[in-house]
Amino acid sequence: MLQKDFEALFESAQQRAERAPKLFRLRVTLRASRGVGSLFGLSLAALLAGVWSCMPLLTGGAPPVDWQLVLRVLLIILAIAVLVGCVRVLRGGATEPEGIVLPRDQAPRLFEMLDRMTHRFGAPCIHEVRVTGDLNVAIMQQPGWCLPLCMRNTLVLGLPLALAVTPRQFVAVLAHEFGHLRRQRTFFGGWGAYTRACWHRLLGNMESVPTWMQPAFAAWSRRESPAYCAESLALSHLDELEADEAAACVVGAHRLGRALAEIALKHRFLAEDYWRRVYAQADHAKLPSFPPYRYMGVAFRAGFDREIAADWLDDLIDASEADPPGTHPTLRTRVRALGLDEEAAAELATESRDNAARRFFGDAIGRLAGMLDRQWWDAERVGWRRRHWEVSRALERIARLEREGAQLGPSDRLELAMLIERYDGDRDPLMAYRDIVPEASGHPEALLAMGRLLLNRGDPSGAIYLRRAQAEDDAVGLQAAELLLEYFEGSGDELATSFYRDRLAQLLQQAVQVQAALDLPIDALRNLSPGLEMFELRSLVRQLRQHDPVLSAYITRRRTEAAPLWRAYLLVICVAPEALEAAESIARDIEAGIAVAGLWRVQILLAGSSDEALLHKVRGSKIYSRRRGVRKAA
Repeated sequence: MLQKDFEALFESAQQRAERAPKLFRLRVTLRASRGVGSLFGLSLAALLAGVWSCMPLLTGGAPPVDWQLVLRVLLIILAIAVLVGCVRVLRGGATEPEGIVLPRDQAPRLFEMLDRMTHRFGAPCIHEVRVTGDLNVAIMQQPGWCLPLCMRNTLVLGLPLALAVTPRQFVAVLAHEFGHLRRQRTFFGGWGAYTRACWHRLLGNMESVPTWMQPAFAAWSRRESPAYCAESLALSHLDELEADEAAACVVGAHRLGRALAEIALKHRFLAEDYWRRVYAQADHAKLPSFPPYRYMGVAFRAGFDREIAADWLDDLIDASEADPPGTHPTLRTRVRALGLDEEAAAELATESRDNAARRFFGDAIGRLAGMLDRQWWDAERVGWRRRHWEVSRALERIARLEREGAQLGPSDRLELAMLIERYDGDRDPLMAYRDIVPEASGHPEALLAMGRLLLNRGDPSGAIYLRRAQAEDDAVGLQAAELLLEYFEGSGDELATSFYRDRLAQLLQQAVQVQAALDLPIDALRNLSPGLEMFELRSLVRQLRQHDPVLSAYITRRRTEAAPLWRAYLLVICVAPEALEAAESIARDIEAGIAVAGLWRVQILLAGSSDEALLHKVRGSKIYSRRRGVRKAA
């Protein structure tokens, strides 16, 4: 479904939600209940059909006619297959709350405040608190262990949130979560929310869980998902505004508005500044120089620039309502719904610099931060070391190329410029690309990079290089056309905008045809020699070496008569039979990391198969084996 079609469904659902909120919530809950019930009903029907078919065998009787026995056996097989398929989809229907369990005796102030909130809102009590590494807070509900009809409430609280806001703002945010409990999740409301969340997960399982019934399940999911997701999104917006209203009645609209603005700003600070600096250490250090969660509070106090944050706040408030809808309403919508104007949120700088974690967690902060740091490093260790190895090799290659100086050919100079742009952030890659441009024929990537860098710096001469790149290669030309269309739309040149919009549509149509050629089997089209530069092969081999299950790799070029100028490549990785399951994620990682210009598809083959024998016959196609490494391209 196109984005505009989904947005139309969302707008229609939002209008219905505003007209009759309770009726709309009931409608969405009934739709989810019908979906979950259908899956359970199908499972029960399969079970009963299997039991009925087994009855003559279990009772010792035999059917009078042989064909009846055959039909019963076939029905048993079908019932078992349907039951297994349904159980596999249903098994992933619920998720356990994540995070570190926080006992009451380790944070008594926090639990005292939660008890006061429970009494003030008249809401169900919180049974458990878990601490995560996200800048977020939520209350999850699940059926109770002893009494399934009673919901168990778990507060999932992000330590970064407690470090980012003041105690008063923290109380306001928790009041919002208790507003959810009071307004939407008491009595049958809790079961309704649980059912809706369960059906949302099951729709995803239908398309992702491999079973023999997956085509039927996927068709069911594709039919149900658009309308249900649009209605769920509209209901989510309605729930957030209702929870804001309930919280404002207790803590005040101004305090809640400031808390919402502060969280939005700190979220942007973490995403665009703090975590970027943390991961940038991998370029020059094997280990991070500081544990990120332990020093996050210091970063909020010392690294968060209030003057820059004021500009960020303007951007957040001025965010277009036409953007794709998210799970929460925009900051502008929420502030206005509280009866405030946009400038009221800008007063957040007057709040105290004290953070809520020190007030409510006390001595438990160090233990929680240490555990989160260990979890973070366990998850990031492999990627961190891979990035450090990749950057170290790239910097060594830059040094070797620079030592050769004037002896470098155009291909080596292009490799040097691309390595500087990607791995050496302290240097200006534009100067390196300028050395290639006089000899750039056959290297449209250099023209594309020159044009992109110049336009990013406000230099209109970048459009000249993008035009040249577009004329030389259609795969690179697709990226150039996108940049040119964006540039001319911004400059107000209607004639050029119309031309490049048509050109982009033409190239996208060709890209669809080329991608169809890439999806064909190995023996369906003639496989051509790749014709890649040696430095392009090296970059691909560096990726392949990081994945032990890959035994060998081949590259062939695919050509379609409808778009003969397109560069389209099929990268085939060969693995052992026992590594097939892991190879799917490896193929996705490799395809996402390919920086060589063109359209690429990564395909998986069994080592020693007949298709691999076909690739052996293509001259220069084998680029890598676990024993011999890289080979020269033809």
